[in-house]
Amino acid sequence: LQRLVTVTGVSGSGKSSLIQDVLAPALMRHFGKATETPGAHDRLLGADHLSDVVFVDQSPIGKTARSNPVSYVGAWDAIREIFATAPEARQRGYTASKFSFNSGDGRCPTCGGSGFEHVEMQFLSDVYLRCPDCDGKRYRPEILEVTIERKGRHVNVADVLDLTVSEAADLFSADRDVIRVLQPIVDVGLEYVKLGQPVPTLSGGEAQRVKLAQELSKRDTGRTLYILDEPRSE
Repeated sequence: LQRLVTVTGVSGSGKSSLIQDVLAPALMRHFGKATETPGAHDRLLGADHLSDVVFVDQSPIGKTARSNPVSYVGAWDAIREIFATAPEARQRGYTASKFSFNSGDGRCPTCGGSGFEHVEMQFLSDVYLRCPDCDGKRYRPEILEVTIERKGRHVNVADVLDLTVSEAADLFSADRDVIRVLQPIVDVGLEYVKLGQPVPTLSGGEAQRVKLAQELSKRDTGRTLYILDEPRSE
């Protein structure tokens, strides 16, 4: 407990069988969660020291360019609320929904708030082209006119989405609701990822760490066991 524990071994030695097929299902059943029948084992010791178990796999966290790390972990809701309190936003009657790139009439109507146009390729990987109307900024021009000031800088919503997690954590260091969700992303080593980076461009290991950051931001981590699926490509 209170450690980072790794299970290693040569291919076929039983790592996945032990952790994914026995330990994780046995713990989930212990905590009353729906799960498959655990693999054969005699008994489970030490579960009383834990309050919960979370299995974090490497399945994709989104398939569209509108999905990004900041929206997945829930930080964008808090940031939208901050923009809604800006003087210009109040004067124009803009609510937090105006600053959503997933819905509402504040987003660019051409790309639907993704900033890109998705081109499906028949035999190659799909291509994302920068939206010609908003130039990848996701929003209508009038929304980008609203700025907030932090640490002597005036930024709009597109500027914030272009920040790395590390830069955003520094900029919003005094905003408790924002930093509470961003700090776990830094803690799992993804401080270099941009807030608005489309999740389809994340590697399997990066997507897995975004999932872990989301779990860390909403839980009392002291007695929770996090089981991470083995990275297959990193």
